[in-house]
Amino acid sequence: MPLSHAIITAGLRAIGAYSGMRSQHGRVALGRTLGHAMMRIDKRRLRITRQNVQQSFPDYAPIDVEHIVVGSYENLGITLAELLAVPKMSASDILQTMQISGYEGPAERLAARQPTVMVAAHFGNWELLAMAVGIAMRHPLTMVVHPQKNVSADVILNSYRRKYGNILVPFRDAARTLMRTLQDGGAAAFLADQHADPKKDAWIDFFGRPTPTYEAPAALALRFGSPIYTAFPVRQPEGHYVARIEAIRSDDLPNDRDGIRALTERHVRALEAAVRAHPTLWSWQHRRWRQVPS
Repeated sequence: MPLSHAIITAGLRAIGAYSGMRSQHGRVALGRTLGHAMMRIDKRRLRITRQNVQQSFPDYAPIDVEHIVVGSYENLGITLAELLAVPKMSASDILQTMQISGYEGPAERLAARQPTVMVAAHFGNWELLAMAVGIAMRHPLTMVVHPQKNVSADVILNSYRRKYGNILVPFRDAARTLMRTLQDGGAAAFLADQHADPKKDAWIDFFGRPTPTYEAPAALALRFGSPIYTAFPVRQPEGHYVARIEAIRSDDLPNDRDGIRALTERHVRALEAAVRAHPTLWSWQHRRWRQVPS
């Protein structure tokens, strides 16, 4: 293991031990500190973040752009602090921190063994959202994840993500497992807001600029006759989150390329509306617009 990876892993363990002893307010304060540290450590990523915000809100004054940039880093830090505290959190703690509504629809589908597709984004605390949804529905989510370069840290974080029964599938090996999950009447879950394959996936406008967007959620939803369920957790002043699961209709679309594109556009529009309403809660650090259409 590279020394840098060992140091980071040890740091995560130490932060987790400290975070696990704090109250929810304490974790939020710790997370904000971590977010500011992230800003200072990786200047290249900070430039990408600032550029993404500037180009998405071209009419905003510099002070407003900086407010979003700083808030986005604080949200990343808070998400990390809360994830690292999961070993000390019970299922009731998770549901108290991440207050979910609207889960009855997908829960009924799963109880009836009907395939169910769920899409979220790097918004609010997406980590606790996945745990809370699985707990509330009493059914695990089969979630697509991108393995991290730091293998030891990846193992630790994934063990926390699995604590309440969710199943993780590496991105490169996901197709067969997702198909089997849906065929068996389970729930397939995606974070679909990162840069996709520009040659295979649809180019969808996001904040007025086209960018390749994963088609898999829409393709599977149409193939298996499921709506796309989505939720965007909003942090409240007291530190907890409120998230309502909403169904994005798919039954009026054909199961073909046009239908897949139309359904992909629908869930992208839902994300964009959430980000416009709460821009500090989305992770602007991703290279979401790294290419232009050829």
